[in-house]
Amino acid sequence: MRLRTPTITVVIPAYNAAKTIIRTLESAVASLRHCVEIEGLLVEAEIVVIDDCSTDGTAELVTKWGKRALVRLIRNAANRGPGFSRNEGVRQSGGGFLFFLDADDVFYPNHVHRCLTELLADDSLGYVFTRVKIDMPMHEDWRPSLDESCPINFCVRRVWHDMIQGFAEEKDFSTYRTEDTLYRACLRRLVQHRKIEVETCEQFVSPGNALDRQRRKFSFSKADWQSQGIDDGFRMTPAMEAVALARFAHVAKLRGEQ
Repeated sequence: MRLRTPTITVVIPAYNAAKTIIRTLESAVASLRHCVEIEGLLVEAEIVVIDDCSTDGTAELVTKWGKRALVRLIRNAANRGPGFSRNEGVRQSGGGFLFFLDADDVFYPNHVHRCLTELLADDSLGYVFTRVKIDMPMHEDWRPSLDESCPINFCVRRVWHDMIQGFAEEKDFSTYRTEDTLYRACLRRLVQHRKIEVETCEQFVSPGNALDRQRRKFSFSKADWQSQGIDDGFRMTPAMEAVALARFAHVAKLRGEQ
């Protein structure tokens, strides 16, 4: 029997998300309530929204809505991107189990409970992840790899977030929105993990976001995409490559390989 109540932090980076942030917050609160009130798993939880210098009233909406729920707002002094914002949310929170949710996506009611119960049942697991629903036509080749790199469909123990030094905060990762891919790659190399074959969250397509930029790519099989050389809009700059190599070397050292 566990004597300590699990502590959870849901981190939500937000930039000009006034149109979607309330839907996102409602989904996070609903998932936490489902865990406690329906499934009977008591947790101590906090939702932390990191406003990345929005200019559309996002912060004001969060402040107003947060009076109805345990939502805390943190405002960045300058626009720093989602990697910094996620890390800042972790730095200014205390949950032992970390969930991340983007400000235009949603958790389903089962998300928190399904992830947390898997981790509580097996201390050897560093993180777990689920299937994510993406309401966009795509070749089935891509869905497993998107589940492996999505920023919203997993729960990680704080200790492993800290061990891999969090998300990359360098500007190029923010520009090409690949900080989450590197983060998950580092976790995969370092800790045991498990996939839960259930959809527990949904990632939406919006103009200019990562999914929208890859619409054409996702309509092809991986083999056809590679053979046709379709540009998906992403780049690996020298700065990004240097950071990735340093992160992988750090992980290898943690594993005792260097």
